[in-house]
Amino acid sequence: MVIAASIPENAVYELTPVDGNPSSRANLQFVLFFQTNGNKRSAASQSMRDAYYQVLSHYPILYGQLERKVDEQLGNTKVQVSVSQETHSTCMPSYTEFDVDELVSDIQEANYNWATWPQPLLSICPVRRPSTDQKPDDPLAQCVVTWHADGMGLLISVDHSIADGVGIDILLNQWAGATRAALSSNNTEPKTLELPVDFDHASLYKELCREKPQKDWFVEYVDSVDLAQAPTEIGAIMDSDTRSPASVELALRAHVHSLRILPAALHKLYADMHSTATTRHVPVIRLVYALMWQCFAEAASLDAQPNVPCFLNVIHSARKLVNRPHYIGNAVCPMYMRQTTAQLRTASTRQLAQTIGDNMHAISGPHWLAILLMLQDSERYAKFLTVFANPHAKQLTVSNISRLRFFSVDFGWGAPIHATVYPMLIPGFATWLPLCASGGLHILWNMPDSVAERLKNDPRFTRYIEFLF
Repeated sequence: MVIAASIPENAVYELTPVDGNPSSRANLQFVLFFQTNGNKRSAASQSMRDAYYQVLSHYPILYGQLERKVDEQLGNTKVQVSVSQETHSTCMPSYTEFDVDELVSDIQEANYNWATWPQPLLSICPVRRPSTDQKPDDPLAQCVVTWHADGMGLLISVDHSIADGVGIDILLNQWAGATRAALSSNNTEPKTLELPVDFDHASLYKELCREKPQKDWFVEYVDSVDLAQAPTEIGAIMDSDTRSPASVELALRAHVHSLRILPAALHKLYADMHSTATTRHVPVIRLVYALMWQCFAEAASLDAQPNVPCFLNVIHSARKLVNRPHYIGNAVCPMYMRQTTAQLRTASTRQLAQTIGDNMHAISGPHWLAILLMLQDSERYAKFLTVFANPHAKQLTVSNISRLRFFSVDFGWGAPIHATVYPMLIPGFATWLPLCASGGLHILWNMPDSVAERLKNDPRFTRYIEFLF
């Protein structure tokens, strides 16, 4: 095990709004499956373990203990991570391995249905911690590796306050590269890594705060909400939920549907929407946004009045916005749009995709700052949740992480054949991942079963998108 000698004995990292929402106590968990010629444990186990700790040693924040404190004056939650010699032993990132009987080929044949996964990959820790756990003891980074007769499974979990999908993508590729280097070298000592490390949260937030927050319709809409009149059925994401974390996860999976769009279907969608030579070019991803939004809003609003507002939230990476391409924390930027049910029904999919594209480039630093500050305020965050994160909300939220480099994660035996993420708890939340190295989209979508059944019977939707299970 390699631990960097430069890790400070006593350091405190104050997390800022840029790092995520302190009210969200989520663990972000990714699962990858690899297919190999035989079980690789005897040849690769030690090299993988050493490389894991070698890479993580460059991120001392992951060796700390997270603590949430309520600012009595402002009512906001402040999050800090304390790193010390004591936390090195009590909160050290974990790494465990299992030999399992399940075959990767059988899991692949079942379209990666969770029912076919080996038990160690089903949960490494709660997706979301209970509200009473203000100072959790579990490590901020955890990993499980399952060795199969024909491959390997990998589950990595990092506290969402510390890193987002891009940050975990950086960690995975660094780890895989260090493992390959160790396996290809006769030297048993891991090579020195030169990593593009960046977890300087405070300076990033200070840089953003040089700009004046600029409210838009979305922030003003949330501020106008009367909590006394807002829906109270929030599902599994509020502190008032008394269920155990295990029960929450079971309930979560029960409403998550797995879908896919094959590369041929993406080509078909693009061709159908560009049938004339005079048609304005619209990227296919925006066409998918528009198609899903239209069909989902109609399936969720069959009995609604024509002026009911429906929302689309597309979560972008803001790393280019703040010039931090290698930032290990959370730098995401939400883009909100609003249409009525009548507008969604009368617009063509291509017209709606054009409107989405026009809005996607309107986000600026001041707009982003206004949204971040809103989500830090406990009362305003409660307004946001009661309106946008309840089972009856007419909102589609898309976290498009399909461009991450999951299929460049090569430990020495090739790219993974599948990558997925534990789905989010918010109703209407859809996570997009790459389907395979050759293209296509794998979608995990949290929605009521009644809405899913309507989508399965909507020929506009099923022409391009199929349900797996």
